[in-house]
Amino acid sequence: SLDTRGICATQLRPLCRYPFAPIMEMRSLMSIVLLALCQLLDAELHTRYPDRTWNASPQPERQLSAARLPPLKDVRAPEAPEDEGPDAEDESAAVPKPPPVVVQAPLPARDALPKAEHVGGTNPIVIKGNFLYDSVTGKRFFSKGVAYNPRNIKFETHMKGSCTPGEPKLRQLDYAEDPTQASMKPLWMEALYSIANMGANTIRLYNIDPNISHTNFMAEAAKLGLYVVVPLTRHDWGYLPAGMPSPSCYTADVEGYGNVGTNVLTSAKLIVKEFSKYDNTLMFTVANEMTVADSKGWAAFPCVKALTRDIHRYQADCRRSMRRVPLLYTAADTGSSTVVEYLTCELENEDDAVDAYGLNVYSYCDEQYLDSKGKDNFRYSPYWTIHKQFKHFSKPIIFSEFGCNLGTFMTSCPFVGGRTWPDVKTFFKDHQLGEILSGAIAFEFSMESNEYGLALTPGFTSDAANKDSTYLLDSYFALKKQFEAHNVSERWDGAEIASCSWLPSKAHKMSYKHRPSKCPSSKEVKQMFKEKGIKTKPNWAKLPPTPSGTSWGELASCAEYEVSAELVDEASCHKNTSISRISSSNSSSNGSNGSNSNSSSSSSS
Repeated sequence: SLDTRGICATQLRPLCRYPFAPIMEMRSLMSIVLLALCQLLDAELHTRYPDRTWNASPQPERQLSAARLPPLKDVRAPEAPEDEGPDAEDESAAVPKPPPVVVQAPLPARDALPKAEHVGGTNPIVIKGNFLYDSVTGKRFFSKGVAYNPRNIKFETHMKGSCTPGEPKLRQLDYAEDPTQASMKPLWMEALYSIANMGANTIRLYNIDPNISHTNFMAEAAKLGLYVVVPLTRHDWGYLPAGMPSPSCYTADVEGYGNVGTNVLTSAKLIVKEFSKYDNTLMFTVANEMTVADSKGWAAFPCVKALTRDIHRYQADCRRSMRRVPLLYTAADTGSSTVVEYLTCELENEDDAVDAYGLNVYSYCDEQYLDSKGKDNFRYSPYWTIHKQFKHFSKPIIFSEFGCNLGTFMTSCPFVGGRTWPDVKTFFKDHQLGEILSGAIAFEFSMESNEYGLALTPGFTSDAANKDSTYLLDSYFALKKQFEAHNVSERWDGAEIASCSWLPSKAHKMSYKHRPSKCPSSKEVKQMFKEKGIKTKPNWAKLPPTPSGTSWGELASCAEYEVSAELVDEASCHKNTSISRISSSNSSSNGSNGSNSNSSSSSSS
């Protein structure tokens, strides 16, 4: 009842008046939930008790965001009227009021963007230590990116704000459809120009159809200096089922679908074969947020390592005609160091370790994080915990998604104001994330049902400014300002690409030593399963076998395009057992792959 909520709010509200810094140690999900709770309580108390003052308690070192959620509605059942006899007027029979008429709020006028500059191409990016490097210039590369997964929708009634739906010229895409297909070229060409114009150099895709060509899309992106993060798993066919514990998530036969391991590896290899030929393919996402849709995903991580292993072996087998594009896992920012260590450690051998780790981060929800002196202090921000966790990490870390849209940054259609991206500066500063982070991808370009978009796709609203073209929002221009203002330090330039021993510390001293990941012990895994409430017996010690039936048809042969000698040498730096297998295979007449023996050489890259 409302009375109960009022009492509860009265008791809980003081908790919201104390600093959030300790709470931020619990990371993004808890901080966002608590922030939303405090906003609801504020609205509740100001509505229920307008004459009372709720700011009398001690002021916090950092105030909550000024934005407030709307007051809670009174959900109490109406009191039954007293019986006034049979002649009493039946008020419930009154004609209901018609819903209010919503009028499209005008979209602010925009100056036309200057035409995006064609840079003429992109050089392949490689990994050296925990940094990314241009393989031709040897300069450090930082991925400034935007997620791109438009569904071409229109304003929906459940969305907040004063807008009315328009009529998109192009059809709406199903959730699993590839947005880079030829029929969507008018949409993605506008997006590519807009993203390049904001100082970004990367886009992240989520849905790829390996049965269509992507040459046109990748070529246009390359002309604008844009790299692409490409997914290897899909939603409709070729997926890793998070709801199945290992080894079933890589070995099970599903009625009407087939073997999950055979299908996902076949699909992934087809994507790798095509996209490895494009110099602007930055990374392959081997899997994304396995634990979000299903809690059983914690028991499916051996399948992620198995797919990583099998793609690395495929890359090694074809290394002379196919570039070794790095493999990335992207995780919800839950603060689980056990998962980080597991996916980046060498369990069977180096093949099963991802090359880079991504965090989808939505915890930076205020303009400033004030210390006791009232100064903005990085150590009071949610990124301080990330700094502590990854300062010794030996592989590249990227924010594979970022950009809180709550609190101060909350907005509604026509989306005036919104996110200002104050966290971007921390990505490049010493003693913050400057030596830790190698990229950050803002979520997301197009406005979708979740209302994170930087732009409205044509026909999203009925406003004339949005009828036939993409309309860029305030959040877009705010991110453009931040991306253009901040750049990665040049102190670590000068990478020796073909050298297996070269590390960033040879170019300039680093603040922290970087240690290879160590696989979690059985005790640590057992404890984590217990904490997560996973009923499955801990199963991280053994990986599922490589599925059969993935080397026929188009996959019976390697790609046929040229790889530079430097990139072949760089790929050979990895302790890949497939390299030794393919060497012995080339010298034998039967083409046997041999056994999975661990390499005795030590890693030097």
